[in-house]
Amino acid sequence: MKRLAVTLTTIAALTAAGPAWSQARVAVGHFAPFADDIEATAVDIAVNGDIALTDVPFKAFTDYITFEAGDYTIDVYLAGTAETGDPVITGDFTLSDGNDYTVYAVGNATTQDLELRALLDNTEAPMDGNLNIRIVHAAPFAADLAATEVSIRTAGGDVVNGLVGVPYNADSGFFEIPAGNYDLKVASNDGTVNYIDPLPVDLPAGADITVFAVGDGVNQPLGIIAFPVGELETRTPVNNSANGWWAVSPADAGIGFILQPMPDQNRLVGTWYQYDTEGNPEFLTFDSCMGAAGTDECTMPGGFDGMMATTALYYSDRVGVADGEPVNTTQVGEIAFDITSCGEATATVTLEGADPVEFAATRLTGPFPCVDEE
Repeated sequence: MKRLAVTLTTIAALTAAGPAWSQARVAVGHFAPFADDIEATAVDIAVNGDIALTDVPFKAFTDYITFEAGDYTIDVYLAGTAETGDPVITGDFTLSDGNDYTVYAVGNATTQDLELRALLDNTEAPMDGNLNIRIVHAAPFAADLAATEVSIRTAGGDVVNGLVGVPYNADSGFFEIPAGNYDLKVASNDGTVNYIDPLPVDLPAGADITVFAVGDGVNQPLGIIAFPVGELETRTPVNNSANGWWAVSPADAGIGFILQPMPDQNRLVGTWYQYDTEGNPEFLTFDSCMGAAGTDECTMPGGFDGMMATTALYYSDRVGVADGEPVNTTQVGEIAFDITSCGEATATVTLEGADPVEFAATRLTGPFPCVDEE
C-alpha cells in the first residue's frame, strides 16, 4: 500500500486562496484492481484537465487535500497515457463549503465497471471513549450483485451493526463503537466462510475510520484499507479445505484425526483416534477455543488462522451418552497443527508430563476439493 504525499503545483493552484468557508477537503484513493500486475494498475489523475497525481498504484490513497468549493471533473488515465489516450474513468463532482469527501476508483472492468465514487465524510464527534467507523464494500469479486453480498462479523461470529447482505458498492455510513482491540471479518452472509480476515487491530477513541474491502480475488488479492490508518495485515481466511479424516504416517499405524474448521469463529475442533495396548479404540477431542474442560465456553476464542492452531486435548472416560450418565472430560495435553497444504499436515502432541511427539499426516477424505493441488 502506498500513501501519496500531495505537494503538486497543479493541486496548489486549485486549492483555495479564498476564505475558509468556501473550501472543501478531498481524500483520493485507488481501489480498482483492473490488472494482475501491481505496476500495471498505476494511473495518472487529472483535475479539471490538469494532471494532479501521477503513477498512483492500486491501494494507494492521499491525505485530505483542500480545494475551493465548486464543480470538478476528475479524469483517470493509465499511467503515462494522458497526452495520447482517453481517460479510463471520468467523474463529475460538486464540492460544497466546509465538507470533507473521499473520492475513490473502484471496479475491475470485468466483473464490475470502472467508476469513480464519492463519500461525504462529515460526521459528528463520537461520545467519549468511542470512535466512528464506516464499512465500504469496494471488492468487485463477482458480476452478480447478489453474489458479492457479505456480512461483517467478529471473531466469534457475531454480526456487527446488522451488516448482513452487504453488496458491492454499499457503505454502512458512520456508526459508533467503543475504542479497543477488534478482530473483525468480512464473511459470507451465513458466516460460514471468511473472505477477508485482518489481524486484530487497535482502534483509538475519537477517530473517524473508513474501512474499505478491496481487491477482486483474481487480479489482486482481497484485503482491507482503513482510512486514514493504512492497509491492514491479513491472515489466510479459514475455510473447509482441511475438513475431513487424516491418517498419520505410516497409514497402518492406526492413528489419525478428524479436523472440523469452524470458519465463523476462526476455530478448529476435532477428534484424535488411536488404539490402546490391548487394541481397544481411544478417542480424544481437541479444540482451539481453549475453553474450560467439559464446557462450551471459549476462554480463548479463535486460535486458527487456516494453517496453524494449538488446541487443547481432552480425554473422556466414556463414549456415548444415551443412558443419560455424565461424561467426565479432562484436559490431558495439547496438539499443535501445522497444515502445510490441504492434503498434508503435521501434528505435534504434547501430553502432560511428556515430551512433544510430532506426526506427519495425509488427508484421506473430505467433501471439499484440495484447492491447492494442480
